[in-house]
Amino acid sequence: MIDNPIVVLSFGRSGSTWISDIISKNLGGLLLFEPLHPETCPFAEEACYSDGFQADLGYRLRPFFKDVLAKTYRNRWLLRNHLFQPLESVSQTYVDMVWKETRILGFKEIRANYMIDWLINTLNARIVYLVRHPAAVIASLRRRKNFWNEFGFARHWEFFLHRVARNPRYRTLLQPYRQLISNAHSRTQKEAVMWSISHKLAATTMRERGLPIFYYEDFYQRPFATTRKLIRYVGGNPAALHPAHIFVPSMTTIRTVHGLTSSESDFASKGWAIFWEDILSSEELKAIMHIVQAFELDDYRDLNAMI
Repeated sequence: MIDNPIVVLSFGRSGSTWISDIISKNLGGLLLFEPLHPETCPFAEEACYSDGFQADLGYRLRPFFKDVLAKTYRNRWLLRNHLFQPLESVSQTYVDMVWKETRILGFKEIRANYMIDWLINTLNARIVYLVRHPAAVIASLRRRKNFWNEFGFARHWEFFLHRVARNPRYRTLLQPYRQLISNAHSRTQKEAVMWSISHKLAATTMRERGLPIFYYEDFYQRPFATTRKLIRYVGGNPAALHPAHIFVPSMTTIRTVHGLTSSESDFASKGWAIFWEDILSSEELKAIMHIVQAFELDDYRDLNAMI
């Protein structure tokens, strides 16, 4: 197993695949795609939203990650963001070649923001934590209809309440927001609560450890300067950037990078609203804004202005 794997963490639909691609291309290796997803992890349901410290789960997590990072466990799902074709259409010969000829740098996960301490303590991981505007995230969830499909949203919410919102480790930090959590009834409110708690807990841990927080909006507005900061942080060469490292991710959309397409003029006139216009209603935006601001997230205190 590599000594200090890079682990990219974020809430889903926040750009973690994009950032993983940037790191992979600059450092020359693979950041594997979501090892804890049920497509590849036999205990994915137990690991979802876990902090890693439950005795039985922790006992299985370490050898599982060890096998993944050592290429002992080879599931093509792990290469999903590096194959450039639907998984089922890629030949096994090509997959075997990729495993043989490339080195592993680490992995990315979208439901492991609560494992930061465990990942650092157990794997000596270098954590890259990425966050994105909550309205943009929730709008993207609406567009990605199958996002919650592996367990269904109702079970995701149940797992989240049990393993995060009611976790004794977070009792003091989350106590002021108990009523807010209980009052989340609509899908939008629940997703906003999940985003808010996820970010509050992850950001608190990162700041306590003196580690940086990366913002999707910075990559979008200042791609080269922000990418150099990221590459310097993970130990790469910030001077060795090619535009393809930043602007050609494996799962790109026309709105991944400001200025790459005609969305330049849209951004100039509409700002961040380009990510959620015609997707979220004004009532949904107000609900998101109310919840995020109630969680006292200083880095998104100006949510009103962004909306």
